[in-house]
Amino acid sequence: MNTRFVRRTSKRMTTIVTSLAVAASMLSLAGLAALTLPSAHEQRDPSPIAYDEDEDPMSEAVAALLDTASSLHGSIDTLTYEQRYEGQTYSKQAFIYVPASYSPGTPANVLYLTHGWWGNAAGLADGVAPVVDELETSGEVAPTIVVFATYYPDRSFATDDYEDDYALNRFFATNEIDTLMNAVETRYTTFAHGDTSDASLRASRRHRAFGGFSMGATTTWDAFALRPQYFYGYMPMAGESWIGREEDADEERLAELVTAGAVREGYGPGDFRILASVGSEDPALWDMTPQLDELHQDYPNLMTESSLQLWIDDGESHSSTSVANQVEHNLPLLFPST
Repeated sequence: MNTRFVRRTSKRMTTIVTSLAVAASMLSLAGLAALTLPSAHEQRDPSPIAYDEDEDPMSEAVAALLDTASSLHGSIDTLTYEQRYEGQTYSKQAFIYVPASYSPGTPANVLYLTHGWWGNAAGLADGVAPVVDELETSGEVAPTIVVFATYYPDRSFATDDYEDDYALNRFFATNEIDTLMNAVETRYTTFAHGDTSDASLRASRRHRAFGGFSMGATTTWDAFALRPQYFYGYMPMAGESWIGREEDADEERLAELVTAGAVREGYGPGDFRILASVGSEDPALWDMTPQLDELHQDYPNLMTESSLQLWIDDGESHSSTSVANQVEHNLPLLFPST
């Protein structure tokens, strides 16, 4: 597997392509050589949250987001929708970054992003929206709407055990995302043109992406494995796939499950793009690399250097700063300015 290292040099970046063996050598210089490569799911999440939060974080997060929104060229909208989960209906909010270039009637790309354990949509938007706004304003990305969503039905579902999140991750990737796409893409002009039927979402998938941080990355891998017909781009940030954990799947079986949807749809390497990323100081790196190696090894004609990439954010850990860096790196690759 080839790993793409991009060392940050102020705003611009220089890409260095190197083998994983060289990557390991470089990481040893960063003090990570003592870490061993664990088997799937053995590595505990290195940080409970991406953002500093108290026991009732929402009001503070929303207030911070409103303050941030006032300085953007684009705008932040609030979208309320209802979601049924385990027999109960929840009223939920997503926060929508709308670029200044957006014009109703002219289609824009759309990226759906979700947070990690104990995170929330407002906190994610507060950290990432300014980066997206700068990319949009500088013309580095094509007009793109970014949807910041939470997989928690409400805050009572945020427990002290991050493994409790996975049932919600799976539900979001396979059920709730349909509700959210319908709410978003009937309100804004995307390449679905207001038609959220299966046929329309399939036809417009080149202009739609899904991403997330930590447990949001785990959600992203599920979206690729189980809903690839609706998304072209994927941004799993600092998190590995948990698919198959109920059967204690080894790496070979996990790779089979991850690629099952793409194989079912008859996709080739030009039909999707997975831009995985993680900080060099983040223990999640050691969970991700064995899986990525297995995908490249077992499916070389599908998981190529173009369709499956890994970018390492040099010097960064499991943090909101690294999330912003990873979005800054990945988004122009998914939706480059024309």
